[in-house]
Amino acid sequence: MTTPTEIEAGNDGDPTVVAKPALLERFFGNQIVLLGLLLSLLGWVAFTRIWLFVLIIAIVASVFLHEMGHFLMAKRNGMKVTEFFIGFGPRVWSFRRGETEYGLKLIPAGAYVRIIGMHGLEEIETTDDEERTYRAQSYWQRMPVVLAGPVVNIVLGLLLLVVVFAGFGHPSSDKWKIESVSSGSAAAAAGLEPGDRILAFDGQPVGAFDDFTSTIRAHGGTVGELTIQRGDEQFTIPATIGWSLNADGARALQPLVPGDRVTKVGDTVVSSYSEAQSAMLRVLGPVVVTFDRNDRAFTTTIDGPIALPIDGYRGFLGVSPRSVLVHAGIVEATGQAFSAFGDTVVGSVQGIGRIFSPSGIGKLATQVANGGSSTSSGSVEPAGSATSGAAPAPTASSNADRPMSLLGIVNVGTQLGEQAGWAGVLALLATVNIFLGLINLAPLLPFDGGHIAVATYEEIRTRRSGKSYRVDMAKLMPVTYVVVLLMVGLFASTLYLDAVDPVKLSP
Repeated sequence: MTTPTEIEAGNDGDPTVVAKPALLERFFGNQIVLLGLLLSLLGWVAFTRIWLFVLIIAIVASVFLHEMGHFLMAKRNGMKVTEFFIGFGPRVWSFRRGETEYGLKLIPAGAYVRIIGMHGLEEIETTDDEERTYRAQSYWQRMPVVLAGPVVNIVLGLLLLVVVFAGFGHPSSDKWKIESVSSGSAAAAAGLEPGDRILAFDGQPVGAFDDFTSTIRAHGGTVGELTIQRGDEQFTIPATIGWSLNADGARALQPLVPGDRVTKVGDTVVSSYSEAQSAMLRVLGPVVVTFDRNDRAFTTTIDGPIALPIDGYRGFLGVSPRSVLVHAGIVEATGQAFSAFGDTVVGSVQGIGRIFSPSGIGKLATQVANGGSSTSSGSVEPAGSATSGAAPAPTASSNADRPMSLLGIVNVGTQLGEQAGWAGVLALLATVNIFLGLINLAPLLPFDGGHIAVATYEEIRTRRSGKSYRVDMAKLMPVTYVVVLLMVGLFASTLYLDAVDPVKLSP
């Protein structure tokens, strides 16, 4: 297919063949059209999914502030900055002020600043410009430039944590309310309702939900007294604690898993663990076992007889918690923010180590090969299914602990906005900013930390020899290419997984 052409007269009167721009070229070359397209897309997102819009703007703002840190310090130290753009791809709109072009590009996935002479391989046109390159400056002029971006993100993350703790509160470690009650559970039979607070069990005060869960698990099949606060009213009610299989009981009844509760063995209805023990001992050959898992009934076929272990069960009440938020003053909130900041730093460093460890890379490769799905052993099917064959067991998504791409972060942030509002979104953004600052301090090119490592090595060599020393960047390029390839592979893998198997937060 040929490009359309038109005939024009040359200076000497001879006709000249001039190629017309292709349709796509004309489209992407029209800044008004691109600006209208970008604004229309953002407007549509804001109208249809407000939290998605908030996350897009917030993440772009975080990267913008990172680059703004580099920009301001470079300008302050006399370096020449030729470009400062928000976004990537085709140029949508720009203007020039002085020696720098500022503008907007079509894909709102970040921002970038171009400082001339960031490495020794870049060619500079004039001697005057060479004097204003990054590489021509002293160590103490270069350090603020490369450190400014990560520091901005880390400080921003810390400030967001202060806002969350002071403005929205933090979950109490020992105060909680009932979020939901499982249908058919002991809690439902006792009349517990969402919003109730369980203050005591058999007269013993209830603290953290995990401690309360341990107490309940030890009292399966017994009758206990629950002290409840409902609004301004406080009262005590009896409750027969339910049961579910623990690891030992589930192992004897494979493919059942811990937390399952047997409700029927063949035609025999089971209401307690001891009845399940008796029923399974009487079975001769295959029998259909009906059980509850996460408020849903399933069936599977098991060969009997089976002698279930005496202690193969645990107590089960059937409530899920919702933390009570506790607000703090600005001083207390700052202390809590620093504590959470430290936890986030430790978690981020450990997470980076896990991702790039051999086991982490292997696990990610397996997830990509499996399309992000996971299956569990055994054959169970929903109760009431019309088929008698085996069906895959219901399983939780395997993506809870995997690294996420920008798409995954936006997806999780959108769900957090819908479930927890601004508190959840700001907490996520704080974590993202702290992680962004830390990963950029990695002492490898092309990260900011790589430039710090190179400049520090050059300064040490210069001080030891008494002569100015600059690293031969050509020798470092193979390492840089390996790092870039790893990051591209990680980006592509996580983007694929976030597209085919998006993370879903439990409500």
